[in-house]
Amino acid sequence: MTWNGQNSTSTPAVERAPVAVLGPAGTIRIGRDPGNDIVLPDLWVSGKHAEIRRSGGEAHLVDLGSTNGVHLNGKRVPRGVLTAGDRFTVGRHEFLFDGAHLFQHDDQGPTSFVADDITVDIGKANLLDDVSFALHQGSLLGIIGPSGCGKSTLVKAMTGFQKPTRGGLLYDGRDLYENYSELRHRIGMVPQDDVLHRQLTVQRALRFAAALRFADDVPRKQRRERVGEVIELLGLQQRAKQRIDTLSGGQRKRTSVALELLTEPSLLALDEPTSGLDPALDKEVMRELRLLADRGRTVVVVTHSVLHLDICDYVMVLCMGGRMGYFGPPDELLGFFGSEDYADVFHKVTHEPQRWAHEFRASEIYRRYVGDVAQELARAKAQESGAAVPAPRSAATAGSAIDDEALAPAVEEPVLAAATAPVAVAVGTPAVDDV
Repeated sequence: MTWNGQNSTSTPAVERAPVAVLGPAGTIRIGRDPGNDIVLPDLWVSGKHAEIRRSGGEAHLVDLGSTNGVHLNGKRVPRGVLTAGDRFTVGRHEFLFDGAHLFQHDDQGPTSFVADDITVDIGKANLLDDVSFALHQGSLLGIIGPSGCGKSTLVKAMTGFQKPTRGGLLYDGRDLYENYSELRHRIGMVPQDDVLHRQLTVQRALRFAAALRFADDVPRKQRRERVGEVIELLGLQQRAKQRIDTLSGGQRKRTSVALELLTEPSLLALDEPTSGLDPALDKEVMRELRLLADRGRTVVVVTHSVLHLDICDYVMVLCMGGRMGYFGPPDELLGFFGSEDYADVFHKVTHEPQRWAHEFRASEIYRRYVGDVAQELARAKAQESGAAVPAPRSAATAGSAIDDEALAPAVEEPVLAAATAPVAVAVGTPAVDDV
């Protein structure tokens, strides 16, 4: 695969009427408050977030002191001159400017993700080696492999915390690292170890996280309503007033996911979410992730458990040395390796990593599920590439018995998840009793 860096500045096609027209001496105000010219009902957006002013023949984009900033062509700016073809974002809302008109394209959740020849070297150690794959919107990917093969490193690279030494990562057609300041709040990450303040109740911990993440001027009532929605959607109503240190492992994991769901990310990654859970809870967590994908989120899960991989749309096997030994649907995996069980697969990719990485690169499965698909995604930016890729499996076809109202979209960046951990509180951080 050959990654084309020009995709990093691509923008979605405009298929709608303009949302505003900037006159010769006009001003367009954007924000959450109803008095704005463009009203964005998004808790990430400040009441009076930004405005566009026409002055001296130029259009100036100005951040009005918002909490979460304005990003012009992927970079956060306090102000900047808009020219025809520029794009800027306010929260999850993207605008395209043609010199006089504003067109809006919202990140509603579904997105595409392409990793192209990702390599990560730390010193002389090669942690990942030429890993390439593509995820369609609403996909659930399970990543498996022996300990030390680079699974966690891959997730860190995908979520902006480990810049690859070589290769490219495209998030909805844009380079992840070139546009990370803009894209980071669209990505959620649940680490292996729960980052929760265990002396707080579930409800209090979520309220505290919401106060830290949403715009400063969002009323407490609205923050609490969003927390209540997430608690209900995750089925935590009976645990809302319970201290986190008294929850079971599965309940704590659901609370960690709830932190991510507060701000509705498009991409959700989880590192070993079923570690330490019994088989029943393992199955429950995987089914919940399936439902998240069914609702339009792209979900990536690193796991040592192979009991419920049939719930995934795709499974990736990493060999020792960080090379990819398989990427494709779960029902073709054992046949590709000529194995009767996953124990044999793990043995092969541990002791013969180069052989299996080479065989996969030369296989028809690679051509169908990696080569053709990834190139098409990079070119078409989140459009379906054709019959070579199976449609995402629904929870029903995966055997799920969970109520369809059990889950909804998610977000959070790991740094913000850490805000609920028992660490020193920075100046200006809201007191727990005030949230």
